[in-house]
Amino acid sequence: MPAPRLAGRPLAAIPIGLALLLGAAPARALFGDDEARRAIIELRARIELQGRESSARIAELGGRIDALTQRLDRIDQSSRGQLELSNQLELLRQEVARLRGQLEVKSNELATQSRELAAELAKTQVSQRNQFSEIDQRVRSFEPVSVSFEGRNITVDPEERRLYEGGLAALRDGEFASAVGAFGSLRQRWPASPYAANALYWSGSAQFAMKDYKSALASLQRFVARHPDNPRVPDALLAAGLCQLELGDKRAARKILETVVEKHPSTPAATQATERLNGLR
Repeated sequence: MPAPRLAGRPLAAIPIGLALLLGAAPARALFGDDEARRAIIELRARIELQGRESSARIAELGGRIDALTQRLDRIDQSSRGQLELSNQLELLRQEVARLRGQLEVKSNELATQSRELAAELAKTQVSQRNQFSEIDQRVRSFEPVSVSFEGRNITVDPEERRLYEGGLAALRDGEFASAVGAFGSLRQRWPASPYAANALYWSGSAQFAMKDYKSALASLQRFVARHPDNPRVPDALLAAGLCQLELGDKRAARKILETVVEKHPSTPAATQATERLNGLR
């Protein structure tokens, strides 16, 4: 059965309050005007209460929706912030990885340089030690040395000593010319050398051995004149007399040999001089 209509509208579509008003006339017949008014008042009160409750509920729901909206906004902002932070962290991780790579490369380069520098330093130190050793040897070669010579300590130049000992070695080996050269260099460079007297004597002996009697005679006579107190004077005079014999000057030879016998009678040289003098008679 179709719903009742009012002015072209279905009755069910009319608000309940209006429908009650429309139906108030028949209610008078049943309840009277006072009861109708009370019913309407109660109905209105119920409607207002329901309205207030609905409004409060709507307001509460609106507040909750606003709160949720704000929370969603914060979450969205936080998410965006976290995403940005995550991106920044990723960029920082990439930068750290890049810097670590550079650090590793630099560390390897530094280690290589350190090894190279250490090797170069060691090489330089060895070179310096060699240089210092060479310099020290050179300095030492010029520093005076103390040596024992014929029962006494003397101080001589290393080269001075080398020439003297080299001359003696050459004399022992029969290299008389080398001996004469060494002794001559020594006397020329160090005329006041403690070796000078012996060098002059051994030069004359080497010249005599070479049969250079004239040079030998000059060296021996110079030795006797300069070093009259030397213990080798008797031997030098004997050798000088023999040089005169070899040169054919027997008179000069006799005079020298007689001097040996007279001034140095207790020496082996005097014995040999006597034998030579006996041979001249």
